[in-house]
Amino acid sequence: MVKANWTVLVFLAGDNDLEGAAIKDINEMEMVGSLEGKVNILAQVDRAADYDNSNDDWRSTRRYYITKGADTKKITSKLIADLGATNTGDSKVLMDFIRWGFNEYPAKHYMLVLWNHGSGFYVPPEMLLGENAPSSREITTRALPKLRRSMFRTAREHILSLPPKERGICYDDGSNDCLDNKELKNILQYASSLIDGKKIDVLGMDACLMTMIEVAYQVKDYVKFLVGSEETEPGDGWPYDRVIKALVDNPKITPKDLAVHIVDRYIESYDKFGEFDTDVTQSAMDLERLKDLVDSIDNLADALLKNLQDPELDGAISKAWRKSTRFFDNYYIDLHNFASFLKGGVKGKIQKACQYVIDSIEGRVKKATPIVAEGHLGPRMERVKGISIYFPPFRNPSVYYKELDFANTTKWGDFLEKYLT
Repeated sequence: MVKANWTVLVFLAGDNDLEGAAIKDINEMEMVGSLEGKVNILAQVDRAADYDNSNDDWRSTRRYYITKGADTKKITSKLIADLGATNTGDSKVLMDFIRWGFNEYPAKHYMLVLWNHGSGFYVPPEMLLGENAPSSREITTRALPKLRRSMFRTAREHILSLPPKERGICYDDGSNDCLDNKELKNILQYASSLIDGKKIDVLGMDACLMTMIEVAYQVKDYVKFLVGSEETEPGDGWPYDRVIKALVDNPKITPKDLAVHIVDRYIESYDKFGEFDTDVTQSAMDLERLKDLVDSIDNLADALLKNLQDPELDGAISKAWRKSTRFFDNYYIDLHNFASFLKGGVKGKIQKACQYVIDSIEGRVKKATPIVAEGHLGPRMERVKGISIYFPPFRNPSVYYKELDFANTTKWGDFLEKYLT
């Protein structure tokens, strides 16, 4: 079978309050459509029961080969299969979609887009009860987020039936289920195995708060480029017509150039005076260039741990945190912001460690920054640099953080635990 240049798989977990947005985004894809023999655009969409009644209000999960169509209200693409009721929180459902797409539409390059609700690595504490649940202070200080598109959320009913250390991704109202981070990593490993151990070229997170160092590190072994947002995304999410047009206009586009293009088109789509009143971010990361940045964060955490008894350090950390751009009700901070502000309030090894983080983000270490594209809009986002890190405002950080690969590799989690307890 002749390979296309690109196959794009968009997994739309729309069995929730984003159902209408899922239909709209498929219509955006149809404004351009696939390019036979060169670019395959595949979509699998799960619908909810109560949010959108268009397209005959079908309620099952459908799989489409996206073709060009002029109707902006009705899905006209080729229906490949009606899968009946599915659970987007079941890893087997996503793995089956990936296996089908890779086998039926082989290509030189692959992009997987995960489209859903979420909140970085974190599960909102109001979703958790029982042993290892957050403290009452954490729950009361955590306001309900105004998330429009976010990926890491979960249902209370399902969480209560699981061991307390599990976290969620790909929220599914109909089944009260979700994927956790370990499952996501396993899914990507499985996807890589289908293409002889090669990495997925681009992992797109059409979701909120996903360009965190923790998320990037979690998927680095199986993905080349990660594209997503530090901040919550507006309801319109990605401009799929503009993204797909880049592929159809130039099927030989490289993975890096595609990742950069997505960032540019995303920011461009919201740069309309008076139409949107929200802050917007988008960035692309080369996950094969994470090592220096990860080493620099580990070095900073180590320096902070060794000097926590210094009474002046607490004030410097607190001041840097307050001045930094923060996300998700202050749970996450822009990493470059924090290192820059902290550098101005400390001396010696900690100051040098802060500069190491800054240099790693800006590409002055081996000239290899992992941030290959970054864009932002809105006055609150003026200083962001495309990557965030977990640093909550309350004592007793999340017990779930310790399960992340990043926390097991660096001392950042140890620093948070010492500093916040």
